[in-house]
Amino acid sequence: MLSEVTRMNDVQLTRRTFLILPLALLADQLLAADTATPTPHPSLPPGACPLNSGGPSLLGTNWFVMSIYNNPVPKPLRMKMLVEQTAMVGMAGCNNYTANFVQVGNRGFKVQEISRTENACEVLRPEPGKPTVDVGSWEGKYLRVLRRAGSVQQLGSTLQFYDFNGKPSLVFGKIYGSRTPTPAA
Repeated sequence: MLSEVTRMNDVQLTRRTFLILPLALLADQLLAADTATPTPHPSLPPGACPLNSGGPSLLGTNWFVMSIYNNPVPKPLRMKMLVEQTAMVGMAGCNNYTANFVQVGNRGFKVQEISRTENACEVLRPEPGKPTVDVGSWEGKYLRVLRRAGSVQQLGSTLQFYDFNGKPSLVFGKIYGSRTPTPAA
């Protein structure tokens, strides 16, 4: 009697193993796919920029930062961006930066990593008697907001970035005359 019960338990254990094994293999594949390096979106033509959000190609275009959450960027700041295939590169104020991104869905993107040089930032006084401009503070704001960007829309000669909540965050103005990178100072 005891051996019959043991044999039935072994059969049930074997059935459970065969039922759970495919689920475990599927879960392993899903986790591996989740951590894999993203591939270009299949609906994009070769050479297209995933940052386009359905508009005209932004690949190779140059921009300057006009405002951050409706706060106008002071005139003496040099905050620029060049759109590349999988990165936005430029000058954040006093440091060069690279913001690597991937496409998310049909119209969004996600900044995966931002790297920058480590130059000391200065405080500028644009004119005597005018308030000073803390370049490092503006640079930090810009890079934090850029990291949270999730979509973009080109409106004529401006480029509007939106955060993950759909709120307008960064406004850029187009730099005309070149679609190729300019050497950073």
